[in-house]
Amino acid sequence: MSEHTTTVVASAATHVGNVREHNEDAHVVDIDLGLFAVCDGMGGHAAGEVASGLASRVVRERWGGREVQAAARRFAQGATPDAKKALIDTIRRGVYAAHSQIIAEAHADPKKRGMGTTFVGCLIAGGAAVFAHAGDSRAYLVRDGIAIQLTEDHTLLARLAAAGIDVGAGGGEESRWKGVLTNALGIGDRTTVPTFVLPLDPGDRFLLCSDGISEYVTEPEVGAVLSSQPSPGRAAQKLVELALERGGADNATAIVIKVLEVGTIRVPPERRERDNACLAKSRFLGGLSAAQRLRALRIATERELGPEERVPAATLGDRVAWLILDGQVERDGQVQGPGDLVYPESLLPERPSIDKDHLAQPRGTIRALAFRRDDFAELTIDDGDLAEPLFGALANLLGST
Repeated sequence: MSEHTTTVVASAATHVGNVREHNEDAHVVDIDLGLFAVCDGMGGHAAGEVASGLASRVVRERWGGREVQAAARRFAQGATPDAKKALIDTIRRGVYAAHSQIIAEAHADPKKRGMGTTFVGCLIAGGAAVFAHAGDSRAYLVRDGIAIQLTEDHTLLARLAAAGIDVGAGGGEESRWKGVLTNALGIGDRTTVPTFVLPLDPGDRFLLCSDGISEYVTEPEVGAVLSSQPSPGRAAQKLVELALERGGADNATAIVIKVLEVGTIRVPPERRERDNACLAKSRFLGGLSAAQRLRALRIATERELGPEERVPAATLGDRVAWLILDGQVERDGQVQGPGDLVYPESLLPERPSIDKDHLAQPRGTIRALAFRRDDFAELTIDDGDLAEPLFGALANLLGST
C-alpha cells in the first residue's frame, strides 16, 4: 500500500419501494477514485429522475476530474491549511455545478420546472473523507459499533426542532413538516453545500442513504447492521429490506463503505476521544451539535507551540484565534486551558490589533486549533446554520472578559 493510499470496499443497494412507480434515487460508487454519492430526486413527470441522474453524473465528472483529483493528491501528501481549503473548495464547486445544470435543464423544458434533488457524497483523500450534502439524504459513521449521524437534515422539521419548537412526535404534523425541504440542488437560485473533513480509522464504516432508508431505520439499527453484516453489500441490502418490511413508501438507496487500511498517520483513538470531549465542553463550540462541530472544524488547523514562544495573534496570513486542546497559557494574569478560546476578538472585523505586550504565554508545550478570521467569516456566510450559535458564543466570551 502506498504511504498516502487508503483502501476501502463499498457496495450499494436500491429499490423503488412498495408504493412509487419510478425510482427517482441515483447513486455513484467508484472505489478506484474513492468517490460515493446518493441523490434523491423530486419533481413531476418523472423529472426527479432527471434531476438526481444529472446531479450524480455531474458530480462524478467533477470529483473524478483533474482539478479535484489533483487537489486530493496534494491534500494526501500533506494536509496543510491551503491544501485542505483547496480540496474543500473544488469539491463544493462540483456540487454547485450540478445545481446550476439542474436549473438550466428546468428552464429549458417546462415539464421539468420545479425539479430538484437532495445530495450526499464523500470523497476519500489520504487518511480522511470529505463530505458534502444538501437536503435530507444522510451520512452516518459507524465506529466501534456505534452509529453517529454526520449530516443534519435540511428540512423545516429540523429547523423547528433546532429552534426548540415541538411539533409532536410520530403524528401527521411531524411528517408534514419533515417533508418540507429547506435546501436542495436545483431548488431556488442559491443552494448551500455544507462540507466537512473526517479523519479515518481502519474498520470505520459509512452509510450514505436517501430518506427512504432513514425514515424506517433508526441510528442504533444502522450501527448494528453495518457492524454485524459480513460485507458492505449485505449491509446495504439488509437496510433496504428493513425499509421495505416497515412500509417502503419511498425509494430506498443505501451505500455502505468500509475502511480497510488508512495510508497516513492516524490520530490515536484516546487522543481523539479526549479532543472531542474538550470541544464538546468548549464555550466556543460546545453549543453546537456534533454534526455542526464537524462543519466548523473544517476551517481549523492544529498546531503545537512551545514555552519559548508567545501565542501569535496573527499567523497563516491573517488574524487568528486559538482553541486550546492540551496545556495552558497565561494572558494578562489569567490562565486559560483546554476548551478555552484565546483571542476571540480576532474573529470579528474592525477590532484593534492585539498589542504584543498582551500576547498569551504558554506554560509548557500546548496543542491548539487555529481559526483564521477570513476563514471564519467565509464559514458563517456559507453555512448560515452555524452563524447564529458561533456569533452568540463569541458574544458571550467577549462579554465575560
